[in-house]
Amino acid sequence: MPDSEAQPRLTFGIYPGGAAGSVARSGPARPEDPALRLAALERLRSPGRPFVLHLYVGYTGPGGYSARDQIGTELAAYAAAGFQTEVAICYRPAGGGSDADVAGFVAFVRTTVESFARDPGFVSVQVTNEANVGGAPDACDGAYLGARDALIDGVIAAHEVVQANRFSGVRVGFNWAYSTEQDQEVFWRYLGRTGGPRFTGALDWVGLDAYPFTWNSPDPPASSDELAVATARWMDRALSLLRSTYLPFAGIPDTVSLQLSENGYPTGPGRTDAMQATVLRAAVTAVHQARRADNVTGYRWFDLRDADSSGPSFESGYGIMRDDYSPKPAFAVYRQLVAEFGAR
Repeated sequence: MPDSEAQPRLTFGIYPGGAAGSVARSGPARPEDPALRLAALERLRSPGRPFVLHLYVGYTGPGGYSARDQIGTELAAYAAAGFQTEVAICYRPAGGGSDADVAGFVAFVRTTVESFARDPGFVSVQVTNEANVGGAPDACDGAYLGARDALIDGVIAAHEVVQANRFSGVRVGFNWAYSTEQDQEVFWRYLGRTGGPRFTGALDWVGLDAYPFTWNSPDPPASSDELAVATARWMDRALSLLRSTYLPFAGIPDTVSLQLSENGYPTGPGRTDAMQATVLRAAVTAVHQARRADNVTGYRWFDLRDADSSGPSFESGYGIMRDDYSPKPAFAVYRQLVAEFGAR
């Protein structure tokens, strides 16, 4: 798709952690070092350009920790360093999910937005995480009963809090994990039918979680050139499917922007550092070029640091840094792309 400077440039960001929700068993994450983490983030961003840190909190039930208890200290440190932040509010009820949990989650969303929206640099809230995917309770909210209703009611509640308090700088959205399974049409039609105009009118953005040649994909091409071309086509297909096929099922208009909430490619067995750098460059370039046609405004890489660089599972190796904060080649690639394509 042709590029155009008439469309605003992408606002870049990253999940600054190492631990990741996993589909398979991947082992514990090695401890993080907040000072090294912050220094790495400072190296990634470009002067005069926004850089958004994508954080996660979880609702586990009425007796669980508040969002402020979970990440308040971390969020304050990022704000003091001049970073923007956004928070994904995950629906992870300890009992597996119920109508009472949906109501509890909605209250949790309201409290979280009311609390964090007053913090410097807080720009966005994501309601639920990958509610369209079941069977992976450590990674996807769709494994819990009531996830779709939690998404709908939570988005409406977050929007109401933003409007009532005039938090004009805070945008509300949710994410969708790329899938071509037949049940995805059912998911989107449910959102539109159940949520209706109150739901679609509350949305500022919809996020895409996309992991080329990682989940539900064929093995990656062997050569670097073939991998780059295949990644660009993969990203174009995912964006087009979301924008042109699925969003209309829910009645979500083109004026609601898209962003890459998670885009990643791990290193590990059969996956080299060079392959990660190739995928990152090709994916970011494809999204930048498609931003006008698909109304894409943001991009978040997943993630900063490996959970365990020596672990046997590639799910421990999503970082563009190793678990000791030494950079992989993709780190320099991402830094250069943020400087070249990032919003001013």
